[in-house]
Amino acid sequence: MFFSAFLAFGAAVAAAAGNPSGLTEARLSFLSNSFGRKLAEAGASRGALCVVSGGKTVFGRDFALSVQGQGRAVKNFPLGNTSQALLSLMLLSMQSDNLLAPDWKVARHCSYFRFGSGGATFADLLSMRAGFDPHCDSLVPGDASSLELFEIAGQLTPSAPQPGNFPRSRLSASIAGYAMGYVFDKKRKNMKKSFAACAKKYLFDPLGFSEPRFSSFDKAMFPATAFALSIADCSKWLECETSRNPPVSSASEIAARRVPVGSGKFAGGWMSSREKGIGFFVTADYWEGCANVVAVSPSENVAAAFFVCSRDPKKASKLCADALSGFFDMLANPK
Repeated sequence: MFFSAFLAFGAAVAAAAGNPSGLTEARLSFLSNSFGRKLAEAGASRGALCVVSGGKTVFGRDFALSVQGQGRAVKNFPLGNTSQALLSLMLLSMQSDNLLAPDWKVARHCSYFRFGSGGATFADLLSMRAGFDPHCDSLVPGDASSLELFEIAGQLTPSAPQPGNFPRSRLSASIAGYAMGYVFDKKRKNMKKSFAACAKKYLFDPLGFSEPRFSSFDKAMFPATAFALSIADCSKWLECETSRNPPVSSASEIAARRVPVGSGKFAGGWMSSREKGIGFFVTADYWEGCANVVAVSPSENVAAAFFVCSRDPKKASKLCADALSGFFDMLANPK
C-alpha cells in the first residue's frame, strides 16, 4: 500500500513570483510524482523532497510507503556526512556573536587540539584541507571519547597539502565540532553535550527548526554525522542558504563558505559540481538506512533536497542522484 501527503509548508506555491521559469507548479508536481513512483518501484520505505527558491520553500512532499518487513518509518532523516554543511553554517552563526570565525586557528581556542604545526583553522577542518584523510577515521575506536579523538589527532602526521581534494574525513569534522562546543562552554566536561547545546543555540533555534534530533550521539565521531531533520526543517535550512536576508550571518558569508580554495573541490561540507550547464554545490551521503542529496545553485538561487530510506545503499543513492539530475534538467529546459 502506498500513500503520500503534501506538506503544508510549501506545496502548490511553485508559481510564486521570482521563481526560475522551470519551477512551475505543474513541472514540480511531475518531478514529485515521478520520484514517488520510483520510490515505490524500488521498494523504498520512505522518501521526501523539497525545493527552495530565493529563501522561500516552493515545494515539499513527504512520501511514506508501507513495505513488509521494513518497520515503521521515522519522521526525521539522518543526514550522515551531510551534517558537515550545517556545521559550517553553525560556525558562521557563532561568528555573529564573536565567539569564533572560520579563519581562526583551532589550537588557539581549543587547547586540546595538537595536530601538525597547530596552524589549521576551523574552515580548514570543515573543508578537508587540514591534512586529515579518510584513513584517519579507521584509527578511531568506536567507543573513543571526545578527548581521545584529540589525542589520536595529536599523534598523526598531516597528509601532504591537497586543498579540498580528499574525500571527507569524519575525524576532521568531528574535531571541528567538538572544538566549537568547547569554545561555547569550556566549563562543561562532556564535549558531546557541549556540542549539542551549541548546536541548539546557534543552529536549531535561529533557523527555526521545529523537530530536529541528534543522530549518532553514541558514536565517537558524533559531530560529523550529528543531525537528523524532517523535510520541513530541511526546507528551513535551504531557505537560509538561498535567502538575501538569512536568519544567521549574511548571504555573502553563507555563499562564500561553499567556495573551494584554489583547485580544490570541497569547502564547508560542500563539493562544487556542474550539470546541464548549471553550476551548483552539493553534499550527499547514505547513513543509517537513508540516502540524501542536497544541492544549492547560486546562479539560479535555488536549492533542492531528496531523501530515500532503503536497505539498499546503492539503489537509494542512485534514486537521489537521478532525482537531482531530473531537477537540473527541469531548470536547464524551462519550456
